[in-house]
Amino acid sequence: MAQLANNRARILELRRYAGAGFVEVFKWAPIFLNINEPGQPGYVDDPATPSGLKLIEWQQWLPRAERFQGPYAEAAGRPVVESLFLIGSLGSVGHNASSDLDYWVCYDPASFTRREFALFRQKLEGISQWASLVHGTEANFYTVNLKDLLQGRLTRLDDAETEGEVAPMLLLEELYRTFLFVAGRPPLWHVVPLSVDAKRYQAVSRAVAGRPGAEFVDLGFPSLPEPQETLAAALWLARKSEADLFKGILKIVALYDYVESNFTRQLLCDQVKAAVLSAGPDCLPVDPYIITINRVVGYAESHLPEDQLNLLRISAVLKVIGSGQGALFFDLPADSHKRKALETWALQWGWDESRMALLADYANWAEREQIQLGEELQTMLVSVYIRIAQHLLRHFPGRINPQDRELAHLAARLLTRSRGLEVTVESLPSSLPRSKLSRDLILRRDPEAQAWGLHSVECSILHPVRDNLIYTCRRAVRAAAWLVHNRIYEPGTRLYVRASHDSGVHLDPGYLEQLLNTLAKAFPPFDLRHEDLETVWSLGGHGKILLALNFELPPEETELLTVDFILRTGWGEMRHYFLDVSGIGNNADKYLLISENMLKEGGGSPRPENLLFQAKGSFEMSKAVMNIRGGLSARAKRSRPGRENKIRLDM
Repeated sequence: MAQLANNRARILELRRYAGAGFVEVFKWAPIFLNINEPGQPGYVDDPATPSGLKLIEWQQWLPRAERFQGPYAEAAGRPVVESLFLIGSLGSVGHNASSDLDYWVCYDPASFTRREFALFRQKLEGISQWASLVHGTEANFYTVNLKDLLQGRLTRLDDAETEGEVAPMLLLEELYRTFLFVAGRPPLWHVVPLSVDAKRYQAVSRAVAGRPGAEFVDLGFPSLPEPQETLAAALWLARKSEADLFKGILKIVALYDYVESNFTRQLLCDQVKAAVLSAGPDCLPVDPYIITINRVVGYAESHLPEDQLNLLRISAVLKVIGSGQGALFFDLPADSHKRKALETWALQWGWDESRMALLADYANWAEREQIQLGEELQTMLVSVYIRIAQHLLRHFPGRINPQDRELAHLAARLLTRSRGLEVTVESLPSSLPRSKLSRDLILRRDPEAQAWGLHSVECSILHPVRDNLIYTCRRAVRAAAWLVHNRIYEPGTRLYVRASHDSGVHLDPGYLEQLLNTLAKAFPPFDLRHEDLETVWSLGGHGKILLALNFELPPEETELLTVDFILRTGWGEMRHYFLDVSGIGNNADKYLLISENMLKEGGGSPRPENLLFQAKGSFEMSKAVMNIRGGLSARAKRSRPGRENKIRLDM
C-alpha cells in the first residue's frame, strides 16, 4: 500500500532529523497512552481513568526495529482513543531542532463521561510533563472530538490557539497533507481513490466507517472553508504568526493562492496524495513540505512583488534549515532530502553558495538583523492579509462581514503588531528574539543622533558595539516602555546607563529602574480575551496613564519642563507621547496644556485616579502632580485660541 510505505519512509526521516530524546518520546508516548499503570508516565491514581488505543496492531506501520514487544503492547481495559496522529513538519524537510510532537488524539465523545474526560486530559498532561522533564522534548496532545470535527467545528474563536481552530477545514487539510499515522484506526480518506468526490465519500463512509469495529475512521472530507472562515484564518495568521514567522508566511501565501483562484485551486492535500499514489519505491518519501513550498513559491513568482518573493524564499529556507541549528544542516549526507531540497532551490532561484551559507548562519546574526528581518516579514503578513480581505470583499460581498463580533478581537490583535502612528511603541515582530536576547542590556545616549540606543550585551561587556544594537528611540521613557511592552524586562534584568556629560541629558540608573518597575506593574501582559469587547477600540482612557516629569533632566531642576506619558489602547497597543512645556512661562498654563493633551490622546475619558507619576521628589514636582490631577478632574474646559500644543511625536 502506497500510504503505508510512505508513512514508514517518513518515520525514517523523523529519526534522521530528531535527537535521541525526541525519538524516545515518539516511540513510548503511544504505549503510555495505551496503559494506566503505577510508576509509568501519565499514570493517574484513579481506577476510572480511561486509556487504550483501538486496533493496537498499529505497530505494523512502524519499522520492525521500532516495534514494541513488551507487556504493555495490548490496551488494558476499554480502549477510548479512536486514532492517534502526528501533524506538522515531522518526517519532512521542515523538521528541525525546534519541531514539537503535536499529537491529534481523536475520540468519540460517547466514550467518556465528563469526569472520565477530565481524568484522561490529566493523563495526557502527565505524558507531556514526562517528555519535557526527562527528554527535553515538547509533546502536545490535542484532543479532537470526532463529531465536532465532522460538523466543521473545533472551538470558539476566543479560545482558539491556532488558525486551524478558527477555520477547522484548513486544519483538516493540513492534517491530511502532513500527518504521520501512529496508532488506532487509519483515516478513511487515506485509502479512497482521488476520483471520489464529497457525495461518494459520504456513501463510502456510511458503508465502511460507520459501523462498530470498523477498520477506518472518518475525519471528514477535505474542502476549503467558507469565505468568512477564510477571512478569520487570514486575520489570525497575520496576527498570530509571532511564534514562527517563517511558517506563517508560507501559510498565508498558500491561503492567498486559494483565495485568488476563488477557491478553485486543487487542495494541497490532494496534490500530496496524488504524488504518494504515483510514487515508486525509489521516490519515497513523498515530502509534503517540498510540495507545499514549491507550489507557494511558484505562485508568488507571478503574483507577488520581487521583495516579497525574496522574503518568501528566505522564509522557506530558514524554516527548512531551522533558525536555531544553522550550518549543522549543511553537514548532512549528500543523499539527505533536506540537503537536496536546499541545493535544488538555490539552483532554481539563482542563489550562490554564499547566500545560502549566510542564511545557514542565521542563529549567529546580530539581534538587530534578526529583528529587522522579522519586521519585514510582519509587514508582508499584514500586506497579504489586506489583499485577501479585499479580494473576499470584492468577490463574495454577501458572504463576508469584516465587522463580525467574533472577528473584533482578531482585528484588534493585528493592530498591536502594525505600526500606524509614530507614537506607537514598536512590538517585536516575533517571539524568537525575545527568547534569545540577553538579560544584560545597555541604554546608551548617542549625542550626534540625539537618540538612545538599547544594546544587548554579555554581562562582562560594558562597551556596546554597532552590531548588538537592538532598538533606538528619542526618549529613554520610550525605551523603558519598549522593554516592558515586549516582555523583555523582568526581575534579574540588568540595565546599564551610558550617557556622557556633554550629551545634554541626565539619567539616573536607579530612577530608570524605578520607572521600569512601575511600568511593569501598570501594564502587565495584555490578554484581549478577557477584556470587555465594548472597550476594545478605546484609545486608552479607561486604563492607566503614566506621566514622567523632567525624566532626562538633572534632579536640581525644579521647574516643570518636559513630560513623557505612556498609555495603552483598548486593543493592547502601547503609546508614548512627549510634551515640551519649556516655552510656557505660566505654570497654570502648563498644567492645563498637559491635561488637554491627556484628554485628547487618552480617549477623552481618562480618570484622575488612573494617573501614575514618575517625578523627582522636589516640592515643585509634588505640586505639579497635584495640579495635573486637579486639571484633569476639571476636564480642562478652558480653550486656548491661537496657541498650538507643542507635542513632539517620538520617532
